[in-house]
Amino acid sequence: MPTLQGTLLQPRTASECTVTPHAELHIAGDGRISSITTARSSGDHLGDEQCWILPGFIDAHLHTPQWDRRGVDGLSLEKWQKQVAYPAEERMKDASLAEKLAEEMVSGLLACGTTTIAAYGSPFAAATDRIFGVLARRGVRAIFGMMLNDAHTPAGLQQSTEEALNQARDLASRWHGSENHRLHYAFCLRHPLNCSERLMRGTAELAKMFNCYIQTNVGESLSDVAAVRERFPDQLDDVDLFSELGLLSSRTILGHGVVLNHDERRQVAESGAVLVHCPTANLFMESGLMDYSALRAANINVVLGSSIASGFDPFMVRVAQAALQTAKALRVHAVPRQIHRAPTPAEAWWSITRGAAEALGLGDRIGLLEPGYEADCLVVRPERWINDLPTDQRISALLYTLRPEQIEHVLIAGRRVGP
Repeated sequence: MPTLQGTLLQPRTASECTVTPHAELHIAGDGRISSITTARSSGDHLGDEQCWILPGFIDAHLHTPQWDRRGVDGLSLEKWQKQVAYPAEERMKDASLAEKLAEEMVSGLLACGTTTIAAYGSPFAAATDRIFGVLARRGVRAIFGMMLNDAHTPAGLQQSTEEALNQARDLASRWHGSENHRLHYAFCLRHPLNCSERLMRGTAELAKMFNCYIQTNVGESLSDVAAVRERFPDQLDDVDLFSELGLLSSRTILGHGVVLNHDERRQVAESGAVLVHCPTANLFMESGLMDYSALRAANINVVLGSSIASGFDPFMVRVAQAALQTAKALRVHAVPRQIHRAPTPAEAWWSITRGAAEALGLGDRIGLLEPGYEADCLVVRPERWINDLPTDQRISALLYTLRPEQIEHVLIAGRRVGP
């Protein structure tokens, strides 16, 4: 198995990120890290003294049918759904097209250093199954599933409640925990506006039965919040609705959360659910600027997602940059200014590696480059001058200057998979 050589970046916690120069990372035959040394060994290596070794990046929110629809600007969120998102999904009725698109997506994600994804599929079981096949064959680590919607959705996408639940159950039975627990199934509810109460309750029951994930969106915009309140007048808000229906747990992944109030934050934190901050998408769609610091202060598990394709950039380092810049913008305009804390570059690295792995329940396998962990990692060759900086400045400069084309090797479970 390969030996990696370079400077080791290790985001251990939200506040601790260590840098180890002249490191060698040794991988055992089972794909796990066997040892890390600072003594040079003979033989062939991936990387050299000018390279860095990083944990693989984790993208906790994206839509597979929209991979080739990135960057369509100038539309409101509602118009974007109708003119971009829905047509992109309708194509997935052709399972062969879905499979081809998945191949392109995986190649693109690996070129950006993403080794783990949490992603939504389309409402077509055959397409979802074929995409799982691509993920299995290409070696990607994924939380994935069929999109579920049985109300207020275009005719070409709307499912019957029973058919949606039955097909999702069969897919979960086949794929959840497969490929040595590299692939996991997620019951993906589009949005409470697109799902009947029966579908949402059935999803909660199936997810509990199979110990699967649930993915859905929450508090993405003020108009969304108002519409949910109108449709479900007996509930206070989206989060209250999810709680009443049994959808909130530590296996629940909530996208966006731009406009959550104090009570909603408390309820999400108490449930242990994961909230995915999608800063590039939130600004691109003009949904708002999510208060990352307030969510972290509420003890919510916050991770980052590209939100492809309402987010236009699959490179998670740039998504992390956007999270920092969003927090800084809120701080600059806050009165008084001190009420907002901007996360550090070290925290940004943690949020797309170790922090995401822990939040998604994968922290016992990935996210940390230590003996015993599966070797999901990257070898990158950044600009040479970064190595001459003090440690804290190196952590920051690497975050703001790293580019996809500087990624030389991508490994998942010790196996080189790209770029």
